[in-house]
Amino acid sequence: MNTLPGHLLDKILFKTDHRALAMLCCTNTSLQSYIQNSSFVSQYNSQIKSSLLHISTFGSHSLSYHHPHDGSRSLKTKKLSTMCHILGFCSGLLLLFIDDRLCVANPLTKKFRFLTLSDPCPQRLVRQENRNQLGLAVNQIDPTTQSFNVVYIFEVERTHETKYGFEINAGMNSWTCSKTTLTCHSSNLDGRMKSPLYLDGSLHWLRNDGSIISFNPKTEKARLIQIEFPHGLTSRTLFAPGGNSLTLVSLMDEFIYVYELKDILVDPKWVLVKQIKNGLIDKNRVNNWYIDAYNGKCLVLRSVYDGVVHVYDLSADKWVIMGSVQGWCDANQDFYLFTPSSSFVVRLDEIVNCGDRSISSLRSIMTLIDGSSPENQLKKTSVEGKEDERILLLEMLLHEQNTNKKRRVV
Repeated sequence: MNTLPGHLLDKILFKTDHRALAMLCCTNTSLQSYIQNSSFVSQYNSQIKSSLLHISTFGSHSLSYHHPHDGSRSLKTKKLSTMCHILGFCSGLLLLFIDDRLCVANPLTKKFRFLTLSDPCPQRLVRQENRNQLGLAVNQIDPTTQSFNVVYIFEVERTHETKYGFEINAGMNSWTCSKTTLTCHSSNLDGRMKSPLYLDGSLHWLRNDGSIISFNPKTEKARLIQIEFPHGLTSRTLFAPGGNSLTLVSLMDEFIYVYELKDILVDPKWVLVKQIKNGLIDKNRVNNWYIDAYNGKCLVLRSVYDGVVHVYDLSADKWVIMGSVQGWCDANQDFYLFTPSSSFVVRLDEIVNCGDRSISSLRSIMTLIDGSSPENQLKKTSVEGKEDERILLLEMLLHEQNTNKKRRVV
């Protein structure tokens, strides 16, 4: 391994599909150590592009998507057996609500876990005004293994102050009510937050006054980050992840402003880090556009008039048309820039063939995101052939390396 040029090894591995990469880890201990190195994992994951998922805020029997490798400019739709909601995502896992059942799923590994609900009325969780109370937190145990928690924030009581409580589910069949509570001045959770954001071990909930509630499900520590919104923020604003920071993205007349929360532990403040020229929108029609998604690499805008979805690539400084939302869709749509992950997650089950409608819908979602639908089989077969060639080439290089070592010993 030491004699094989690192840049050549990386070039081969970076172009290798995640499934083939997993096979290499199982068959070669030297490669396993190299592939599971945190530096390699970080570089490999940085090259994985996000898919765009799209579903009605109120739930739907249809889920639309667009794969980054798909050259067509359309959001393809998959019909589901049951009503489905997407409540959030984190580190390649989706938090779903399917047929009155809460579920955490990894579309690439085809694994899932249905969770029990402590709430006697599960539909209350997915109402538009309540759905952002539920959050998904994923912790990386090692380069290939994760664990997760689902956290539900609720008001214990409200007078001139609000007391919050937290319930935690760690993938088991029960919820634990945390002993931790947080009392602070009253303010509602902000609607510009689709779901709480996970960063540095904690979930973060935005409130109407600009303050942020932080809760770490592992240590069960909670705190209020006392901060105000940046000056001049509009209603066309999204609270979103920005790579390694909490981010506010606001649509103005001439620019789209991106703010990052800096010094979150010591002296929290919103800092303007990017201005994107608003070249798509007539300044007199700003209110007819939605900021639907942002992840630090891409920004998604949608027109109310024609439903056209535009995506801005920050690194290329370029706008492209992703596709159009179907005319029958209502205005309340959720878009997710979802980045898949092949990490193994503790306490997830395998998909099995059965007549359960929830399982059927879950299988459809996983197939859709993984891109393994019948219309993509030809493309997939071609890709798999290339992966076999790369694996063969890598094995040949390793064999040559070992032969050279033996010669030097002789």
